[in-house]
Amino acid sequence: MVRRNRGAIRDIAIERMEILFKLGIEAVKNGYTDLAKRYGELLIRISMRNRVKIPKEIKRWICKQCHTIMVPGFNARVRTRRDGKVLRVVTKCLSCGWIHRYQFVVRRGSGRS
Repeated sequence: MVRRNRGAIRDIAIERMEILFKLGIEAVKNGYTDLAKRYGELLIRISMRNRVKIPKEIKRWICKQCHTIMVPGFNARVRTRRDGKVLRVVTKCLSCGWIHRYQFVVRRGSGRS
């Protein structure tokens, strides 16, 4: 039995996820939302099968409810909200209505004394 290198498999899986994400973005821009949904499902399946986390830059743009790859201006709405010192980014999938909120890191200490 051949033992595979875990790091090489991880690198290949991440590379394929990035390729599928780029293809999904192009599909949404050309109006093929069903194809973008399929790419999102394949992307999630690759990560589960190889037990590799989806990179944060990609994961934020996949709808958790319908698995469509979201592109701002085409099938996603992005807004910012400020509550005091906390800045939040609100992303809404226009296909299913799913809302994702995450806190945007605000730099502390602007260098002034």
